[in-house]
Amino acid sequence: MADQEENSGWESENPIEENQQEIPAFYSKTLIIIFSILFSPIFAAVLLFSNLRSIGKKKEAVYVLTFGIVYLIVTALTIQALNLDPGLTPVANVIGAAILNEFFWNKFIGKYVEYKRKSWIKPAIYSILVVVLLFFLLMGSM
Repeated sequence: MADQEENSGWESENPIEENQQEIPAFYSKTLIIIFSILFSPIFAAVLLFSNLRSIGKKKEAVYVLTFGIVYLIVTALTIQALNLDPGLTPVANVIGAAILNEFFWNKFIGKYVEYKRKSWIKPAIYSILVVVLLFFLLMGSM
């Protein structure tokens, strides 16, 4: 009986182990900013889309992906229609990242949620491959 009391006491002293299964793994807010600046807000939206899908928020994930697509189109059309300097694209990318993090993340995931960070390597490889493919398609059409 003394062994049972010691064992149950030990289990209650380590609640972190029991709760680790409940902590979701997300691509971080920092990674969303980096992908938005280096690639485009559409790439960052895909990361947030993945985060939301992993916690079962499929409808919200679609909103985020739709925002990413619309934001990409509106930004490109605005820069082209107003004949703005393409050097303003990074500014638009930072604004897109801010909207993704400060509005969508905070609203759908929560501002102070605890999570484990997912690795950035796989999304970076896919993003680089997409950018290289788009570059070669663009060069081939000229």
